[in-house]
This record gives sequence, structure tokens and C-alpha cells, in this order.
Amino acid sequence: MRAMKTLRAVPDRERRFFIIKSSSPDYVREYLDAYDPDDDAQPRFQPTPADVSDYLTALSWVRHLDRSAWRILWWRSYDVSFGLIGKQIGRSDETARKRFETAITDAWIAANT
Repeated sequence: MRAMKTLRAVPDRERRFFIIKSSSPDYVREYLDAYDPDDDAQPRFQPTPADVSDYLTALSWVRHLDRSAWRILWWRSYDVSFGLIGKQIGRSDETARKRFETAITDAWIAANT
């Protein structure tokens, strides 16, 4: 999970070439976006140097997983509940939990072989 959080936190130096920017500053288009009292700004994940040096190795352990297993791991790295994941995949929360455990077990096997 820390590898996926690190992947999101590490800046992508080539991404700037795919963004169209203008010289005018950004502005809030909706009133609720600017003054939403329920908007809890969570602190960003700050990877340690050990996280940065190890995340590509950890991600290589899950590269053999199919797309659905990868998505479940990705959602869990955002701390999404199994109930929400189950709704997203159209199954129960217990099925989402079992698929998560299977994906983690497959990653563990890949890491230890």
C-alpha cells in the first residue's frame, strides 16, 4: 500500500508536457467548491527516502495481477472501505475483502520467490 501512495506522491517530471496551461490564475467556479464546510483537507502522504527507493520493487510484485485485483489494491491504498469497493465491483463487501486478501497473497508469493 505504501508503494502505491508513494507512486501518487512522487512528482512526475514528464507530466507537465501533457497539461495545457494558461497565464491566468485558477479560480473557483462553484460557490460550494470554495466554501464547503465539510471539505476536510487531508494531509498529503510524505514518502520517506526508504519508500522512494523501494516503491518500484514493491510495484513489480503486483504487476502480474489482473486489472480488477490491481484496482482493489489501488482503492485500498486510498483507505476506501470494503463496502464501497464491493459496491463498485457489484459484489458484497466480503467478496471484496476476499479478493483483496488473494491479491495481497499473490504479491507476497511474488516477493518471496
